[in-house]
Amino acid sequence: MKKNIIYIMSIPLLLMGLSTAYANVLLQQRWQFKEIYQSILDMELSTLKKRGAKLRGYPIAHYLHYLYLKNNLGKEKPQIIHAFLKRYKDSPITKPLRKAWLKLLAKKRDWKNFIVAYIPQKNTVLRCYYLRAYLHTQKQLKDRLLGEAKSLWLHGKSQPKVCDPVFNYLYKNDHITSQLRWQRIGLAMKMGNLRLARYLTKNLSKSDKILVARWQNIHRKPIIALKNFKHPDTPQARKILLHGLQRLAQTNAGSAYRYWKTDFKQRYAFSKKGNTGLFRYIALKSAAQNHPKAALWLSKVDKDLADDQVNQARLQIALKKQDWQAVVKMIHSLPILEQKKLQFQYWKGRALEQTGKTKKAEFIFRKLAKNRHYYGFLASERLGQPYEFHYQWLKVSKNSKKRLLKKYAGVIRARELYFVGLTKEARAEWEAVLPRFKTKELEVVAVLAHEWGWHDRAIVAIAKAKHFNNLKIRFPLPFYDEVLTHAQAKQLNFAYVYAIIRQESAFQTDDRSVSGALGLMHLMPNTAKEVARKHKIRLKNIEEDLFVPDLNITLGTAYLREMLNKFDGNHLLATVAYNAGPTRAKRWAKKYSCLSPDIWVELIPFRQTHDYVRHVLSYIPIFESQMVEHHQVKPMRLDPIQTEECSG
Repeated sequence: MKKNIIYIMSIPLLLMGLSTAYANVLLQQRWQFKEIYQSILDMELSTLKKRGAKLRGYPIAHYLHYLYLKNNLGKEKPQIIHAFLKRYKDSPITKPLRKAWLKLLAKKRDWKNFIVAYIPQKNTVLRCYYLRAYLHTQKQLKDRLLGEAKSLWLHGKSQPKVCDPVFNYLYKNDHITSQLRWQRIGLAMKMGNLRLARYLTKNLSKSDKILVARWQNIHRKPIIALKNFKHPDTPQARKILLHGLQRLAQTNAGSAYRYWKTDFKQRYAFSKKGNTGLFRYIALKSAAQNHPKAALWLSKVDKDLADDQVNQARLQIALKKQDWQAVVKMIHSLPILEQKKLQFQYWKGRALEQTGKTKKAEFIFRKLAKNRHYYGFLASERLGQPYEFHYQWLKVSKNSKKRLLKKYAGVIRARELYFVGLTKEARAEWEAVLPRFKTKELEVVAVLAHEWGWHDRAIVAIAKAKHFNNLKIRFPLPFYDEVLTHAQAKQLNFAYVYAIIRQESAFQTDDRSVSGALGLMHLMPNTAKEVARKHKIRLKNIEEDLFVPDLNITLGTAYLREMLNKFDGNHLLATVAYNAGPTRAKRWAKKYSCLSPDIWVELIPFRQTHDYVRHVLSYIPIFESQMVEHHQVKPMRLDPIQTEECSG
């Protein structure tokens, strides 16, 4: 039997802001909740009946009923579940329960109860099941549901098989027009799903089938297909050409530009949106391919499309050549608000410094150095002065905390769920009430979450309140013994470890990234297994193990040490490797070696990694400042990148 890990927070934290008597009652109720929940998991339901009454009045007592239903959906009577969902319809607990209940009803083909329990869902499978339930009971779809069925069909990927009966209804009743087919073919081609696109030509005319075949050819071999493309100027032909030109631009932006500018733009009436969008795409790809005209093309991108990605590419081209006059010219060409961004102010200062205009450069750096930011810290280093941190403590009275807890029962439920270890459910309660807070209330709830040790929620709340100078909340020091112990054992700067954790998970112990990295230090399961093998650490269940703070920090610091060793102690390259992998770090080190570290960081091709490195590097001194005297804080670890080509 799988045991659920539930724990009670330490007594000092529980007593914080509460009367001793009330805190003792809560502590007892938490233990009782824990025991009853464990009995539910162990199927000892007599405990639930005997002790459940003792928890009346406890803010999350109803969660025991929820947890029981969640684990006994197939055994409980439908009317009991319907009644629970109705009673707690505004509670976040109904969402996962309803989803699980709907899946079970669909599996049983209990369409009557499915329709009763259903409310609009985002899940594709459940949406299709609802339409199937409706068809089973009503035999046809009304206009609203017909639109829902078409929207499910209109997707660039094949939908789950459970949707087939719904789609067959659409086909049988001639609801899928040629126009809709072409629309879905376009979505499929955009996603590179050639097989689906070919399937969708089934009921199209012979000429349309030929056109789709040309589209697929232009996707596979754009340069050959574009050379031989001859077709009347139709909307579909234009769409195919734009697709082909983008495909070609991915490997040869120059050829794509020539085909578009000298041939197709003359023969086909592309829309303004089509032309400007394609040109932006070609210009960005030309920058990545070091095309000699990349800077010129980027400067001519339509102003409405000249976003951060375009501006970053323009800056990178100038910095790569160390053409400082081009840097100044590029920055001056930006809208005034863009020019004022810290990034562009720093590089304007650097450019002025390099061109001998030191007084103007110093003036910019002095203003920049007042900012607690990566570029502010860089400016301080140019001036040879300590960083400015702007500590500002947030004072919240006990009465403010009491008023907030009295006003928002959801916060109390979130707190109790967090304290008994049901963190996922606690976050759901928290997120449900968070949008209702005013700015001052956000400050109060941030302080409360910090006091409870719920740091990831405190960080979110304080940021939403725009109280950015409370570093105690924004950059806390939880898991102090674990971080210090493992940092010392691996000869790592503890502030460096904290900076990685802050950027990766913001101290959310059960965090899971989009790519599947887990826990505080965001370790990929395969990476964790390899590190554990090297260090002879036994792992039982990789996902559960990586959510244990001490084990995650053990493996994370070991991997970070590996990256530092691999790159000869270079913190800049190790940080890049931790985020984007050692292979990319090696490739970029070779490509941009010999440049000063600040330029090297700016040239990192991936925007996500570029931002990641800037954040980690600037977080290190912030964490360090909380542990040592202000004047003892070391500069950011922008270690120079040297290769054999740099000698002399």
